[in-house]
Amino acid sequence: MSRRTPWASDLDREHPLPEYPRPQLVREHWLNLNGVWSFAFTAGADLAAPPIPESWQGEIVVPFSPEAELSGVGRQLQPDERLWYRRTVQVHGGADGGRLLLHFGAVDQRCRVIVDGEVVGEHSGGYLPFTIDVTAPLGDGAEHELVVDVVDPSDTSYHSRGKQALRRGGIWYTAQSGIWQTVWLERVPTVHVRELRIRPLLDEEHVEVLIEVGPSRSDAEPGASDRARTADALQATVVVLDAGREVARATGPTGRPMRLPLPEPHRWHPDDPFLYDLEVRLGEDRVESYFGMRSVGVAPDAHGRPRLMLNGEPILHAAVLDQGYWPEGLYTPPSDAALVHDIEQMKSLGFNALRKHIKVESLRWYHHCDRLGMLVWQDLVNGGRRYHPAVVTVPVKLPLRLDDRRHRLFGRQDAAGREEFRAELDETVRLLGNAPSVVVWVPFNEGWGQFDALDAVDRLRALDPDRVIDHASGWHDQGGGDLRSLHVYFRRIRPERSWRTERRAIVVSEYGGYSLRLPGHEFGPREFGYRRSRTIDDLTDAFVALHRNEVGPAVDAGLSGYVYTQLSDVEDELNGLVTADRTVLKLRADRVREVNVELAARFAAAVALALAPTVAPAASPVPPPTRHSNQRSRMPRPIVERELTAPVALCLPDGSLNPAAVGWSRVPLHDTSGIDGRRVWGRNKRWEYWAVTTPTHLIALTVSSIDYAAVHAVLVHDRRTGATLDRSAIVPFGGGATLPASLGDGPARARANGISIDVEEVEGGTLLRAEVDGARLEILAELPEGHERLGVVVPWSRRRFQYTVKDVARPATGWLELDSAEAGRERIELPAGESWAVLDHGRGRWPYRMVWNWGAASGTVGGRTIGLQLGGKWTDGSGSTENAVVVDGRLSKIEEELDWEYDEHDWLAPWRIHGASADLRFEPFWDRVSATELVVFGSHGHQCFGHYSGWVLVDGERVEVDGLLGWAEDVRNRW
Repeated sequence: MSRRTPWASDLDREHPLPEYPRPQLVREHWLNLNGVWSFAFTAGADLAAPPIPESWQGEIVVPFSPEAELSGVGRQLQPDERLWYRRTVQVHGGADGGRLLLHFGAVDQRCRVIVDGEVVGEHSGGYLPFTIDVTAPLGDGAEHELVVDVVDPSDTSYHSRGKQALRRGGIWYTAQSGIWQTVWLERVPTVHVRELRIRPLLDEEHVEVLIEVGPSRSDAEPGASDRARTADALQATVVVLDAGREVARATGPTGRPMRLPLPEPHRWHPDDPFLYDLEVRLGEDRVESYFGMRSVGVAPDAHGRPRLMLNGEPILHAAVLDQGYWPEGLYTPPSDAALVHDIEQMKSLGFNALRKHIKVESLRWYHHCDRLGMLVWQDLVNGGRRYHPAVVTVPVKLPLRLDDRRHRLFGRQDAAGREEFRAELDETVRLLGNAPSVVVWVPFNEGWGQFDALDAVDRLRALDPDRVIDHASGWHDQGGGDLRSLHVYFRRIRPERSWRTERRAIVVSEYGGYSLRLPGHEFGPREFGYRRSRTIDDLTDAFVALHRNEVGPAVDAGLSGYVYTQLSDVEDELNGLVTADRTVLKLRADRVREVNVELAARFAAAVALALAPTVAPAASPVPPPTRHSNQRSRMPRPIVERELTAPVALCLPDGSLNPAAVGWSRVPLHDTSGIDGRRVWGRNKRWEYWAVTTPTHLIALTVSSIDYAAVHAVLVHDRRTGATLDRSAIVPFGGGATLPASLGDGPARARANGISIDVEEVEGGTLLRAEVDGARLEILAELPEGHERLGVVVPWSRRRFQYTVKDVARPATGWLELDSAEAGRERIELPAGESWAVLDHGRGRWPYRMVWNWGAASGTVGGRTIGLQLGGKWTDGSGSTENAVVVDGRLSKIEEELDWEYDEHDWLAPWRIHGASADLRFEPFWDRVSATELVVFGSHGHQCFGHYSGWVLVDGERVEVDGLLGWAEDVRNRW
């Protein structure tokens, strides 16, 4: 017999699980009915209207099933029997002019609810809550008899049953029955909020709230439909609160979505599970709720591999399979604290997700995942007749894939059972749709009762377009959904050739299952697992080796998530990370955390850095080098942009983007003084970057502040010898940086860690001076009369935007001094007419992650001075571009998104940048690789210097480009 968990000894039989059971729809007036009831077993499961027992056999602690030790019964309900519950109920004050609602969290499997001998409601389905209006029978404030009559065919019928089996063993567990979640009464106004449907619209910076009104759907009294129609015409008020401070409010009709703006929303993330509070007022009714602002999906990473996304960024799902079984309570935990313990312990081990396996939990479990920051993969509960062994077990070792429209083969020959599953799918989505932690729906697992999985995808998508769908976890993949979902137990986890062309994100949704028997903590003499260990150290070593040698290379090659089997031992299954009684962690915690951190780092490198996978081909096939493309259509994509001709402020007084500032200009016109970090700290980016190209040297100066750090740099590359001097300094909180509020308002200076940089407007142009150990320079970037400079505002949202000035083909003169061991200090004069300066001036508020391409070149071709300014990725979809060409000082805007093609495995291979307005070939000769990591800040880039050739259109004229010196870069930033 398995030991109890530590919380079982603290159980209060009179008041078990006393917490409010519905955290996202909270009211003041409620009564918990958990505790000691009377019970009786009788024959006659097939009777339509059996009599209530005349005598009762003992006491049962609700909400524990009679099969659970904590119920105090210890008796299995058989398919040909009935289980009866009885207690008295008195609601002091009665309905008080409103309604009384009786809620059941879950009753397995079919039940009738009887008050004073009269049936007041019925329900079928063992995993979902239901509500009965009991105003008439209980609303007078007197004492009444409440009886619940339960029938449970368990695994002898087609109803949803999860992993319950009357003949338990192996991966099938003790069947349980009856009431297994909280029973409670609630007093509500006659017209009340019955349901909230909350939809975060992160990209739009809004939250959408739909209020459905009561009476309850179960209320069949005369006049109920009339009351509902009246309620639909009512006005409700919704208030959004951030730590008690009101941030949004709306009033509107019920039954229709209301959108509330949330500028610059605080995003929900496992590392920052921020929740907004919500208040809803409808007439006399007032309810409290909460929500999280986040988005999920599947999208390509920088290499084009489909990845799971959270808030628009790739995220590795490091998950554990969670059966939700308790040795003393079966489906029901001994306490709310036990739920919290499991979630917190998995987070402490470095996991960020749980797959809730073939069970729907109480709403409190999802609430704890919401507030603690744990992603949830939610399985739907399987049903159907007895499963054919060849269908559900052969694919463990053989690549068997069957068409799930063959219903009988999958045990789904009952049309009523299929329809019941569809209805339960709908109800599950409605029940859990508000939980920010729930990010993946899993309708079918390993062929258990699977049918028409592609139709299930369509049904889920229609109900919930905002979550990811794993339509067939394990095997019998029908090619649908968002994930290619693999179970790997008796072979190695190896990337397959087909991963290269898979449109869905690839996950290993079950693997591992390594077992360890610990005396005194086992259920019985059997031990089920997929690989046995003898000691905690043996199991730890095996776990670490599995993840470093198999999971890690798979992550490099495209794996987006993994679900280790499993959280805890369950009966014969001794393959948990913890024992069933939750008293012993069966692996060394520090090593589990360490390997999860390593995998997260490998994932970050795989999705964010332009690096070839570090996997040996024999262990993990890697695609051959391919050319990178932004993968848009080759058809011309013109962008209609507004040219600005008058000065304008970039920001409104509240720091948000001024709509009038959006557009482009030929000279700097924008007042950017609002980007100073005083109104909105943590996202302001300010910099001056100057690059100078000469026949013999490449020079770059950076002065920048990104609020929480200043980053300054001096680069000098000698093209003659290949020698490079690259000095940089990172100073916390913007130290050592002086930057003008707007371009031309004053000097830019850097003083930090041996770097001295001065950028100052002087007569005739901009004077650049810098000094570091081993180099000194003074260069004038001349500004010829009439020379035009591209200014562009890129608007991602009201709170995220960038103003940039890209100034190319500025003639450069001056000198550079370098120290060398052979020649001492050498002074190099910049050759006039062959030296050019380029400015990148930036002021804005950026998203945390950004990827961009930038290219620039300057020189003379055929007697004309030509400057190229090219960009991509970071402007995509914004309605703005930074593409332009300057010929003899006059700027022509390229109002088109250009395609960039280059080889990420060979940065010195030729690049191509092209569209309807330009076709340019870039041939690099030097790759400047940069990498910076500073906790929240990271920058990784390849700036390739070389020569451009090809053509651009200027006022319809094709201007040839040949040998123009410049650069093209690929940069990936976290800032």
